[in-house]
Amino acid sequence: MEWKACLVLTLLTTALLCGCLARQELPAPTDSSADASIRLTLLTEENPPYNYRDTNGDISGSSTEIVQEILRRLNQSADLEIVPWSVGYGRTLAEPLTGLYSTARTPERDSLFRWVGPIESYHFTFYARNGSGISLPSLEAARNAGVIGVVRDDTRHQYLVARNMNNLLLFPDDEACVRALMNGEIDLWLGSSDTAPETARGAGVSPEDLPLLYQVTQVELFIAFNRETPEPLIQSWQDTLDEMKSDGSYPAILARYGRTSPAGMQPVMAPGDFSVPGETALTALTTLIDQRFSGIARSFEVLALTNEVKSGDWERIRPLLACLEKSDESARYWYARPDGSYYTTVDGLASASLFNRPYFPAVLAGNVSLGTVVVSHSTGRSTGIVAVPVMDGNRVTGVLGASVYLDLLTGELNDDLPLPATLYFFALDPSGTLSLHSDVQKIGQTVSMQGSSEVVSAMEEILHREEGTVSYTAEGWHREVIFRTAPVTGWSCALGWITGTGEG
Repeated sequence: MEWKACLVLTLLTTALLCGCLARQELPAPTDSSADASIRLTLLTEENPPYNYRDTNGDISGSSTEIVQEILRRLNQSADLEIVPWSVGYGRTLAEPLTGLYSTARTPERDSLFRWVGPIESYHFTFYARNGSGISLPSLEAARNAGVIGVVRDDTRHQYLVARNMNNLLLFPDDEACVRALMNGEIDLWLGSSDTAPETARGAGVSPEDLPLLYQVTQVELFIAFNRETPEPLIQSWQDTLDEMKSDGSYPAILARYGRTSPAGMQPVMAPGDFSVPGETALTALTTLIDQRFSGIARSFEVLALTNEVKSGDWERIRPLLACLEKSDESARYWYARPDGSYYTTVDGLASASLFNRPYFPAVLAGNVSLGTVVVSHSTGRSTGIVAVPVMDGNRVTGVLGASVYLDLLTGELNDDLPLPATLYFFALDPSGTLSLHSDVQKIGQTVSMQGSSEVVSAMEEILHREEGTVSYTAEGWHREVIFRTAPVTGWSCALGWITGTGEG
């Protein structure tokens, strides 16, 4: 849009010109150190290309090689086992000195394990069989499309249960899901676009017979350890993984399996004479974010005065919101009643309620709400909320709302801000949830999930101060960050750059 271009060029030109079940035993260590004397049990599932049994009967895969390289560098030993996911999950919760990979780290799981990572990323994706006639414009539509197959106790299973999806059939692994999909036992499979081709071939199915219908969200994968695992061991594993990322061995392992490091794991280090376009760039970032949300709110404030919206009749309101959404495909538009029931432009009357959403009481009190981060009931994606009350005198009769997709907003900001490759950005909402991140798989994570105590402390400082600078080491790289609180959304917006490896 022209206003974005003018704003960004005005704010940044000067700054940039100025410088801008089977077990595999690994060899026992020769070291006599305390850590080396510990023998771990590491569990995984059949899920290529991350972890699988190869033609020689050995446990292989990109994540397995990462685990084996960490063990080699630390001179530690472990027993590796392939088991059904639900078995591995239960054993890791119960058995000390046990780890499980590759495990999605979510806010719900965060306190259940100790974590080392991230080692990979993973997209939740719905599939059907060719010729099914099913289309999915939203997660809400999946609720009514038939039976969904998913792996028992997998993060995708937990994700659906948390959203009150009860049309589920559970399986021990994804290949069983695919076979059930093809024989008509289920109508949809919640798999992953990262692994679906290999899973399909393993089930004897051509990947072309499984059309991708709807991509829900993306998560980071970690090695999850039992909570009783000693902290020094966890720290040594994390330090070694960070070392592998900074010395190039980590991306080399991924490349052998046709994988590439997620964007956030491919940092560009600033040269010694690098000059950050600091305050000006940060002003551009906060201004663009606030104007994105306040712009939608202004449109809603105008619509709220129309007879169509004041009528409370969804059939009269829907065309107005559909027109807005057509010109803004990075958001889902909706209308809610004071009891929390709501309608979306795609699904009509939704099955969920907004009554318990954190922003809803304030809107019912007559206030505009901008920037609250939630996982959308309708789409299943991380979104930032715009909610404007519809008034009849002093009484709220309805709510006009938009759920802005935060991954797409991140993409818009990447396009609109001509930042050098050495810079990355992120934002925290007032609750401590990552609302934006150049590495989009981190969106929706909490402060506590960001790594070591050093990183968490830096994030807490960003969250609780109006503006300033912090420095910390994360994923093997030393980082400098400047930050400021955006006045409209209240988000803590930050720009960061890498100054060297963690050892430097």
